Amino acid sequence: MDAVLTSSPAQADISVSVQRFARALLHHAPPGHPDAGFFATVIGTSLAHHDLARSGLSPEEIADLMDHLFPGALQSEDARLAAFVEQYALYAVHGRGDPQPGFTLLMRVLLEAYRAPDLGTTAWVTGVLAHACLRPDHLWRDLGLAGREDVTFLLARHYPGLVMRNTRNLRWKKFLAYSACEHAGLPPSAAPGCPQCEDHGICYSSAPD
Repeated sequence: MDAVLTSSPAQADISVSVQRFARALLHHAPPGHPDAGFFATVIGTSLAHHDLARSGLSPEEIADLMDHLFPGALQSEDARLAAFVEQYALYAVHGRGDPQPGFTLLMRVLLEAYRAPDLGTTAWVTGVLAHACLRPDHLWRDLGLAGREDVTFLLARHYPGLVMRNTRNLRWKKFLAYSACEHAGLPPSAAPGCPQCEDHGICYSSAPD
């Protein structure tokens, strides 16, 4: 999965930085691993924003992910990974806060209930998705992916039963937020980031989704 390219100079610079980082990180991954590109893009996007907490992963989770999927990356002398090693060292000291612990807990409970068996990376995907729903954009852009189909592929791999429930073809961030509320027995509510999204009026209008 590649980071999305845009016409904005700042976003284009971020995209180039993410792709450069991802290529370097993928040298440490098992060939053809279906989640390697996703995590390389998510971490690269967070790195480009100078905020590893943006990934939704704690310092301990990032270290475990590196050991599991990208062994040796945090010890690498590759210049393309130098900023990651430096930022991770600071992140490990300061840790990660959670601005919306109630919502992220709802999301984690939902995703864990539908997780596919025997996939060692799903817990990290859950953390990434729960925190991405806090940001004000479409989920695929929040994650630095190329489009909605990348999110669909990710969800179908890790939470196949949940994907099958999206019979109205709702946008994924809206669907996940509504499903988390329903799973908890609460009234449907938008994800925290949705009200600031440019398409909020379209996505939450009275018109069919």
